[in-house]
Amino acid sequence: MAEDEPGAGNSGSSKRGKFREQWRRLRRGARDKSHWAAERLLDRRICIGITGLSGAGKSTLLTSLIYQLSHPQKAQLPGFGPALNGDLLGAELKPALDTELPMFDYQQCLQALLGQPPRWPESTRELSAMELHIHLRTRRFGRSGRRTVVVELRDYPGEWLMDLPLLGMTYADWCRHQHHIIDGDARAGLAPDLMSELAALSPSATAEPDRLSVLWDKYRSFLHDCRARRRLSYLQPGRALLDRENHSLLPLLDLRGQSNAALEALPEDSNYQYLSRLYRRYVEDLVAPFVESHFRYLDRQLVLVDMIGTLYAGEQALDDMRLAFGHIADTFQYGGSNLLRKLWRPRIDRLIFAATKVDQVLAADHDALRQLLGSQMQQAFSGARHQGLPLFCEAISAVRCSNETVRDGRRMLVGHDLDGRYLGFENAEIFAQLPGEGDAWQHYDGAAPPQLRPPAGMAAGQCIPHIRVDALLNLLLGDKL
Repeated sequence: MAEDEPGAGNSGSSKRGKFREQWRRLRRGARDKSHWAAERLLDRRICIGITGLSGAGKSTLLTSLIYQLSHPQKAQLPGFGPALNGDLLGAELKPALDTELPMFDYQQCLQALLGQPPRWPESTRELSAMELHIHLRTRRFGRSGRRTVVVELRDYPGEWLMDLPLLGMTYADWCRHQHHIIDGDARAGLAPDLMSELAALSPSATAEPDRLSVLWDKYRSFLHDCRARRRLSYLQPGRALLDRENHSLLPLLDLRGQSNAALEALPEDSNYQYLSRLYRRYVEDLVAPFVESHFRYLDRQLVLVDMIGTLYAGEQALDDMRLAFGHIADTFQYGGSNLLRKLWRPRIDRLIFAATKVDQVLAADHDALRQLLGSQMQQAFSGARHQGLPLFCEAISAVRCSNETVRDGRRMLVGHDLDGRYLGFENAEIFAQLPGEGDAWQHYDGAAPPQLRPPAGMAAGQCIPHIRVDALLNLLLGDKL
């Protein structure tokens, strides 16, 4: 009989063992999900998205935030209530539940900052997620207790943010949109030969994939030049600035006299139909899944802005930044989170912008910089569909790299440049209002502050110095803690 055959009993035991293990995993998953749901309903779990364009300092800010909250005895957070009152007991970093996203590499980033010599962490190039379990002392009826608030942190490249408007555009819409933008002064003259080639591409001509692939490489170089040479922000497709994939997502720059109906009637092997398919694939396979899998969880969104670098790059760079945020404004989901939304479809109830690297300018200019950022975001979001969404602006430095001193009766900053050389410098005064017409922008021309190295000495057990990270923590978490 089969049950008497050698190994038959072992096979049955193996199957029962696998079944028991699967059952245990299901029970653990259900328990984790019920625990997650309870934490959300009781306001003991909050999900925060953190983004910013390349160079804004996302990895550095995350590292500083985690370190400050994990080492309350070393942190300097006088503006953060739980720390000031002695109720912040510490924090633990753990993998995020209900996601297969990689965990933010906190230890590697911290080692970079604390290294000899210290250096900046690598920029964010992919999604990451983590949970920070913040332990707090409670005081009720004369008794001390303890509670934990879980903060989910989801970090993603700001370049991906620039692709969100594609969700509301057809390929023809995007081509016309790009034609209008590329014709602007900010991009003029960067790649005239490429623009001529794109304008010469006939929508009805038979597509030549090899030729389009070559044009894609040139277009990607053009986008890199827009960022590096003009400090422009509104660059699509955003992933072209981060990966080497051959998306071949090219805009046709001459659709004059072509109605949408006529374009859609073109042969399947035409340039228009070929590039339109690539566009739809990009949006459906990359942009839409990112929005669905990421933004659906967010309660709050923090956007880091290199306002200083953009301001000193000139009027066109600032206009382009405002244009970028104006176009992404309607793609966020805004509104208060009632009980059901807290559980199933959270909506962003607070949007925070932070100007970073304020240690590059004198303390007297910090408030003007914050006001200037606020005025730009007000303009960018004035036409958004949301109503009543609280917008907040702050000016911070996740790691303070400079100190102020007085030389020859003038206030100036001192620090070390990226090569470790000690230097003193001044910055052109920052005004809370933008320059008007004419030559007023010359005030900022050629006055960009130097890039600074993280300060030495942090590895010896000192705190990580910062500027107004405690104020940022209050905006992010103050009402929850």
